[in-house]
Amino acid sequence: QSFVDYLRTQVLPEDLRDYSQLEVFHWMIEWATRPYHHLRGSVYESRLMEGLLLNALQKAGQEFGEQLYAWHGNLLFPVQVGYSSIPGSWHIAKRRYLEKCVDLYGNGLATAGIHTNLSLPDPLMALDFMHLSQTERGNKHLDEYKSQFYITGSRLLRAFAALFIAASASTPLEAVVRDGSPAIVLTEIDSIRSLTFPNPPALDLPDLYRSYGDYLRLSYELVRQGIRFGNNNWTPVRARSFAEPVERLINITSEQLQDIYGRGLYTLESYAAQNGGSSPGIQTVEEMARQIEIQNLLARINLPMARVEVRTDDGGGSLELDIANLTLKYLLLLRFYADREFGRSFRYDQEDILRARHNEELAAQAGMRAEIENPFSGKPVSMRNFLKWTLSQVQPLAEALDLYEDLAPLEEIANGAPNTAEKLRMQLKEELGLENLPAPVPVETIKKLAGERQEQVSKDIQRILTEMPRVEEDYKLNEILLPAQRTMVSNPLLPISFTQQNGPFIDTHPGDKTGEIIELAQQLISIPSVTACPEERLEEVCRAHDFLCSVLHASGLQVRVFNKQKYSALLAEFPSDEPARVMLSGHFDVVQPEPDDSQFQSRVEGDYLWGRGSADMKTVVATYVVWMKDRLKEGPPYPPISLLLVGNEENGETEPVGTPHALKILASERKELPHLFIAGERTGERGDELWGEICIQNRGVMRFEVIARGQRGHTGTGGGKNNVLRQLTTAQEDIEELLRDHLTIVSPDGWQSQMSFPFLHAGTPGVYNISPGTGSLGVEIRPIPQDNIDHIRQRLENYCTKNGLELSIPVMENGIACSPENPYLVRLIDAVRKESGSEPKLGRKLAG
Repeated sequence: QSFVDYLRTQVLPEDLRDYSQLEVFHWMIEWATRPYHHLRGSVYESRLMEGLLLNALQKAGQEFGEQLYAWHGNLLFPVQVGYSSIPGSWHIAKRRYLEKCVDLYGNGLATAGIHTNLSLPDPLMALDFMHLSQTERGNKHLDEYKSQFYITGSRLLRAFAALFIAASASTPLEAVVRDGSPAIVLTEIDSIRSLTFPNPPALDLPDLYRSYGDYLRLSYELVRQGIRFGNNNWTPVRARSFAEPVERLINITSEQLQDIYGRGLYTLESYAAQNGGSSPGIQTVEEMARQIEIQNLLARINLPMARVEVRTDDGGGSLELDIANLTLKYLLLLRFYADREFGRSFRYDQEDILRARHNEELAAQAGMRAEIENPFSGKPVSMRNFLKWTLSQVQPLAEALDLYEDLAPLEEIANGAPNTAEKLRMQLKEELGLENLPAPVPVETIKKLAGERQEQVSKDIQRILTEMPRVEEDYKLNEILLPAQRTMVSNPLLPISFTQQNGPFIDTHPGDKTGEIIELAQQLISIPSVTACPEERLEEVCRAHDFLCSVLHASGLQVRVFNKQKYSALLAEFPSDEPARVMLSGHFDVVQPEPDDSQFQSRVEGDYLWGRGSADMKTVVATYVVWMKDRLKEGPPYPPISLLLVGNEENGETEPVGTPHALKILASERKELPHLFIAGERTGERGDELWGEICIQNRGVMRFEVIARGQRGHTGTGGGKNNVLRQLTTAQEDIEELLRDHLTIVSPDGWQSQMSFPFLHAGTPGVYNISPGTGSLGVEIRPIPQDNIDHIRQRLENYCTKNGLELSIPVMENGIACSPENPYLVRLIDAVRKESGSEPKLGRKLAG
């Protein structure tokens, strides 16, 4: 199995695997964005895919025990390529094609750039076609009309290919062999990728894109002569058909070849007899395979054109520059469509093609410093002046479409700003003290550059998350984000986060612990991590979890996540071999805000912090985190204390991963469980206590539903047997009596269990003539530790079975009591006594 096969099948999220494709070699991968009407959407999706790749490489590196890196443009290691370099999972037709490419172009195929596919809306072209006069339309049909335009668009965009290369150039680094060893050198060349990527003159023919008829005629000739043997004609700008019919034909080729090689669909003797031969041998089979490939290739050529593909961009640029480069290409295509005179002096004849190829080589060599020949007049012009002229030609259209601001990075380059290659060259020359080029660049510097790119991609994705509401097709981005976010839940320490971050927590209150805690609490409060309601905000719960993981991890603490289930949890520990005998616990979810989300905008008024979750219990969580961070800085020996934070406390922690589930996991791993568990919710209920009670007993909770079923029917005809409402009201009376017999409902000191019946539902309000077929009674018990709810559960099950009722118990936890003799509790009491200067109050917690 090749590396890219492993990466796609074992590492990438299954929901996102189809966005990636195999490439020529096993160290390469291709990502394909979907069509967008909104230009930014396409660039945003491509950046999300780069983030997915970086995370996948991080996960794969963890498996291999080494850091893996991604690099754009050209491979920075000299390689000898062969058939074994091709991914093993390519189907047979594609493999045969790639083997021929390897034979011809070798490691020149080891490049990776951005291929831009441009098309116009089909309704626009259809409407324009139908409004042509009969003379203009003639006998043409819509497919011919579109094909002719995309051929023309390919022809005219070729005039600007050198400009596209120069504006996007970002690959001044080259892999070489020095003194018998591989090395990386910094060069004066702006786009090594463009100089490496194959562009054979034999395929780059004059008149190829002069008209649709010329394209068909010349392409057929190239195939029949054996010069063109695949769908790729290697030109920097080319017309393309719809992807699906092409892939369908390629798959047919695979099936046909598989029949020949595997199942013997035709015998060698029969084929030889038909062709006048007597001893065909293996060459006969190869000839049959070649004829099948030719016929399918000829069929592909004749498919209607649907887009223009521009293959000039290196990649690795800023988000703003990528948007600008795409916008310029699209505006030029629109200008070609709207203005039948613009650019038409570029005829794609021999003179034009020779000039274009020469300009493209100059652009790759010198980027924006190049002096080229104007593709329309043949006169000398600097690349920057040509860019200025091009921008002026699309400016009116850009302003009308509200796209001109997106061209700002190109305006800056036209006025003298460096392109990406120049920026990288200046950075490395300064950092390494280089004067004369080419000069070697250490591998560690390349790793540093890869890390910087990773940081930039992370920032770009955070920006995308912020700007998504302004993208018309944001639903497409969400189709990538949601699976990516689920992946982050399983590994929140991956380098690229796909949930909107509050930014890294930076202590802006040095020496002021209260200020630091409040600032962290406010960041947590701003995340609406709502549970315990039908509209739980699980993405925000995930975001709160990821934020806390990042803060704790950045502090140097050991962080373990429990995230294979719907709700995530985390365990933070000091780097110590001593088991944590005390566990601090808390939660980062909150209940729904009342009346609205303004409660997530926290504020400080006097001595109080206001905001949803400020008391329950994000301020306590912030306190825990700050204390553990500070204690870690003090160094060993560390206290035997850990921190467990869960994301589903408000709904009872019945589903994984709540506290019971996390403890069960630890127990299954034979980990020593804590001897003292400190649930950090405040015990002062008035809100003005500086020191609350140490509650060594806490009530539990049991929530259950009694369900009655009858026969739905019309009351006027006596229909509806087994009156559901009567069953439930009787059950309420009986259950209340049962609970009074087995719970401490009244106690002189107030330490007592509690029961309530929060809902009874049967029938439809306003409907009087239909008896309900089903109904339910909700019951909640808050038992003190002295009351055994296991015994109560057995009684309830017996009662419901006897009376034909159903019982559902989603939550059941006994009350908790800690022995006053617990040595860790004794130490906690001593610590409170010392810090408060007064005798601690021991209590029992009723609320919560």
